[in-house]
Amino acid sequence: MNTRVGRYVRMVAVPGSGAALAEGLLKVAEGMRTAPGCELYVVNRTPDEEDAVWVTEVWSDEAASDAALNRDLGEAGFGEVLPLLAGPPEFIELNPVGGPGLS
Repeated sequence: MNTRVGRYVRMVAVPGSGAALAEGLLKVAEGMRTAPGCELYVVNRTPDEEDAVWVTEVWSDEAASDAALNRDLGEAGFGEVLPLLAGPPEFIELNPVGGPGLS
């Protein structure tokens, strides 16, 4: 049975801060590199929304995802990102089933 947890997270920066938001999330991604159960954490930009940033996440299971989300915001790097947000993130929950990049 597949226990992986995935999500797309869309974040919109305050006007003109999309690049700074993406840069901050890349620092968060670097911290997630060592988070137990983090299989994928990719920061994405779209060409038609300069202030929107998407994060693609895959976790080995719900417990790993919860542990990462419950880390201290500063430790995870989110403390620098939060002031750049124009509003709360939007989440699309997924059940990853496989493909290139996932073992």
